[in-house]
Amino acid sequence: MRDSLYGFLCALMLGIGQMCMFTGYDTQSFIVEPVLHSVHDRQPGTIDAHAGYYGQAVCMITYTFANLAAPWALGFLGSKLTLVLGSSFFTLYLLSFMFVHYVPYYLTASLMGFGFALYYTGNGLYLTEHSSRNTIERNSALTWAVGTSCMVVGGVVMLFTTQPLPEITGNLTVSINETMAVRDFREFGDSEIKLMYGAFAVVSFISNLIFTFIPTRPVTNSLAEVNKRKERIGFVEQMKKIGGALADCRMVQMAPVFCFVGTTTCFWIYVYPTTLTFTQKLSNYVYLPAYYSIVLGFGDMLMGFIIMALSKRIPNFAQMPSLIVGTIIYMTALVLALLSTPAWSTTAPTDEPTLWLEPSFEMSLLIAFLFGLADNCLNTSRTVLCALCMPDQRAQVFSISKFYQSLTSSVLMFIAPLMSVPMYFGLISVNCVAALVLYRRVARKTRRVERKITIATKAATEAQVQPVPFRSVLGAAEKEEPII
Repeated sequence: MRDSLYGFLCALMLGIGQMCMFTGYDTQSFIVEPVLHSVHDRQPGTIDAHAGYYGQAVCMITYTFANLAAPWALGFLGSKLTLVLGSSFFTLYLLSFMFVHYVPYYLTASLMGFGFALYYTGNGLYLTEHSSRNTIERNSALTWAVGTSCMVVGGVVMLFTTQPLPEITGNLTVSINETMAVRDFREFGDSEIKLMYGAFAVVSFISNLIFTFIPTRPVTNSLAEVNKRKERIGFVEQMKKIGGALADCRMVQMAPVFCFVGTTTCFWIYVYPTTLTFTQKLSNYVYLPAYYSIVLGFGDMLMGFIIMALSKRIPNFAQMPSLIVGTIIYMTALVLALLSTPAWSTTAPTDEPTLWLEPSFEMSLLIAFLFGLADNCLNTSRTVLCALCMPDQRAQVFSISKFYQSLTSSVLMFIAPLMSVPMYFGLISVNCVAALVLYRRVARKTRRVERKITIATKAATEAQVQPVPFRSVLGAAEKEEPII
């Protein structure tokens, strides 16, 4: 099998595994705050009112520091076993919702932080092991596009497991799944939660199986060599390498980019979907979170295939051009969200007015589609630059990128109960400007280094096949023969 096709198939399998793993996690992230808010209303002693936000904060703070040790674990386990172990923690987290209680919830949320670190570090290395400089942009976009189809799959699962809200007149309440549903805002019953999260856990388990059987042979001239036992380094030495990479000027300049990915992801995956459930004018659209997930997933997939096509025609399109396009689209969606969302629907059910536009089903789906388009652009540009900017420390670079992203996310989730939509808008806007300016500098330096590497590689190849004359005396005759 040709290396190009083999690498394509490996990237496709990686994407399918990612799709199954995130089908449950990403989709439930849209509703975890309202879900646990509903459980708290029924049984205040079992879980906190804002446990959805706090649980993600615990996950992200664990993820932040686990990122520092992830390259060492990657060196010990290799990319394949790292993917298997990391994805297993996701399945365990989803199973904790079979019995909602703060002890197993926060424990598995913490373990999932380790799962995030292991998975993303293993994902980055596996992708570079099965990609060359000519295929990294294609494979990265493919993996991300297929992986983000989890939104579509998760949305479909949610459609079949969400129970419709019955007609209610006045302030009358009715029994639903051993609980109560009030017309003012959406509530989730115990049976509904178990059905939904049980289905998510089954799909997540499929990802465990895929990563167990995924091939490991690298492609020729891959961006990374397959991990070899004799080349593994100890934990202390790995920490030194992480520290050196953190202090590198390129990583310092890339920090705002990594933080930007963290702030934007937090908003579209946790905050904005929560406002859809807590906004009174949207409370009757019980299937809105499911449609939000499906439309966002389609947008993410569509942009992945667009980047794949344009990367073949426009040099380095998956770097700065992709980031610019993604930023413009994301900020457009953020402005629409600012104008059409009640400011404090981020924390509790509310009927307060918006700044300008009325909340609507159609506007919510338009914003979801724009978020999906932008998400693929931002993550593809980040992944490609991480793979190219420091070739000798790729595992450390991927780990550091997630360190900054998760640190930003954990801080945001801890203060989420105090944040309104305008506050998120101001924070993300400032972060956006810094990310664009500094990413451009690093991208230009990386392209210069890549050109030098390409020229040197080409010259070395030509030198190997160039006929080299030597003299061979055969009697009185002389001739030249090539040495290949």
